Amino acid sequence: METHADRRKYARIQLCAYGVDTVCVIMNGQERCHLDLVDISSGGARLKMKEALPDFPGKRLVLSVHGIKDGGRLQNLPAQIRWRSGQEIGVQFDTKLDMALTDLQRLVG
Repeated sequence: METHADRRKYARIQLCAYGVDTVCVIMNGQERCHLDLVDISSGGARLKMKEALPDFPGKRLVLSVHGIKDGGRLQNLPAQIRWRSGQEIGVQFDTKLDMALTDLQRLVG
């Protein structure tokens, strides 16, 4: 049986192994919410809610990873909510991140 991991287009960096307490902010207009970054790939991220998630129109948002020295590479990323399960959501970036997996791991690790 094929799993979610088998269907993934991009390799993911699991933060439980590489980093802790990495916080993201997602915004849509004046609405904003803080979430924990669970994992990230060049195509999207999995986030865990720290507070109630606002109802983002069209499930569109802008995501920024806080507390890392990334030269702006993980800031203001347009994305769309693709799924929600309990306290977690999955987002897909509008544009694939232009960086190698090792560079992404170094930024969030």
